[in-house]
Amino acid sequence: MAMRALDLPLGLFGILFIGGFVALSLGLALALRPFVRRRFGDEHNAVFDTGFSAVGTMYAIVAGLLVLGVYSTFDDASKASADEASNLVLMYQQTRAFPQPERDQARQAIVSYTRSVIEDEWPALANGNGSPKTDQALNTMFDVWAPMDPSGQWSDEYSASVGQLNTVLTLRNERIDDSGAALNPIYWVMLFVGAFLTILHLALLRMENRTMHLFAVGVTAAMLGLVLYLLIEVNLPFRGDISLSPDNFRAALATMTTIGR
Repeated sequence: MAMRALDLPLGLFGILFIGGFVALSLGLALALRPFVRRRFGDEHNAVFDTGFSAVGTMYAIVAGLLVLGVYSTFDDASKASADEASNLVLMYQQTRAFPQPERDQARQAIVSYTRSVIEDEWPALANGNGSPKTDQALNTMFDVWAPMDPSGQWSDEYSASVGQLNTVLTLRNERIDDSGAALNPIYWVMLFVGAFLTILHLALLRMENRTMHLFAVGVTAAMLGLVLYLLIEVNLPFRGDISLSPDNFRAALATMTTIGR
């Protein structure tokens, strides 16, 4: 369900999610107000106010740590993609020293892999998977490099390109791992239960002014909903409107075309 929600436009999903969370919170507060007014006096506010502060503080700490962790994964995936594209360009540049037909074979293999990342693998990353076609394109690069027998004139460039090819393999594996590095479901249970308990403590406060009470509940619910919404959107680095794009690989492909000319 969460993955299908990410396919909605960013603004629409935000309005539905945060608005729905606020509406449910206000409904809870309205439902509990008559019960609180009948059963409790103003003196119980001290207990629930203390509970609200404790629950709210703990929730803020946990949510902050999870946001930091999710953003760190998102940032790592972005850097890995940028580094992978840069290494492909470096490999392409190293082929200037290669003789024919090795030069054309190597360049064709690099370009084919780069295009496959853009056209085949990026859509697959949205579901946390790599692409078999990109696997094949990567294996083709290794097949092209393996039988080469560099002479002294281009041995340095060949050795450097082999190192870059191994780096591309490592970075691609990291990119695929990051595409499926979503929060464990237990964390989502903890986040939503924590949000409910925070709103519940605020809803159980006894306030004579209903408007101010609902305002306090609504503002708190909007803030909690915004945090949850942000986590959902960046939880999968390659899916949703807030996701990584293959622009680094497109730029690398354009640079290769310029070098080839």
